[in-house]
Amino acid sequence: MKYLVLAASTMILASCGVKDLETQVASLKGDLAKVQKDSDGDGVSDAFDLEPNTPKGAMIDGSGRALDLDGDGIRHELDTDPYTQRGARTDASGAELDSDGDGIVDSKDKEPNTPAGSLVNWQGKRIDVSGGLSSAVASAFIPEVLFATNSITVSADEEAKLAVVAKMVKANPSLRLQIIGHADKTGSEKTNLKVGERRAKAVLRALTTTYSLPESRFDVVSKGENDPISKKNQHNRRVEFVVIK
Repeated sequence: MKYLVLAASTMILASCGVKDLETQVASLKGDLAKVQKDSDGDGVSDAFDLEPNTPKGAMIDGSGRALDLDGDGIRHELDTDPYTQRGARTDASGAELDSDGDGIVDSKDKEPNTPAGSLVNWQGKRIDVSGGLSSAVASAFIPEVLFATNSITVSADEEAKLAVVAKMVKANPSLRLQIIGHADKTGSEKTNLKVGERRAKAVLRALTTTYSLPESRFDVVSKGENDPISKKNQHNRRVEFVVIK
């Protein structure tokens, strides 16, 4: 009888242990399901996701939040200028504002209310040409476009400089510019003359396609390697603009 009671007690205890174990396993499965769930599909589970409704395709950080490295409120992959200076005002695409349209963004513009069409320096300050400033001197303030070695392609960064040129031409209907292509001394003089011409034509093409300016506002010229401005080749692989009187 004693052994029968002991056996029954053991079976009861074993039964309770199994039930407890089953309960714990079921609980663990539930917790695992919660950890594995990723409602917005950004690769970060809901249990750790600080932004549970991240838009599809957004780049995220380790906590599941959409990246906005410059803090302008525009998601990184949608931001046309993803490294805007902190605190700068931007438009809906993330590009920094240029309120007076002089080609210098507001955060770098020392004269934020320049009259439309004014010639400005790199700080956005107006250059007064009323006192007879020569076209050669005025031309020196127009941005130059630089090229890589053996390249006739206008890079994205260099093409952005042409916005200043385009705004100036559009604001001054009578203004015409000479586009002058240059090369360094690598290669023959004959080849470099052709390289300079092709670079000038590449800039003209950008102005007429990207900025919708008529070709009649420009003349294309090449000086090849014959007008260097520096002992460093990267400064001589350039296209510059001269105001046509």
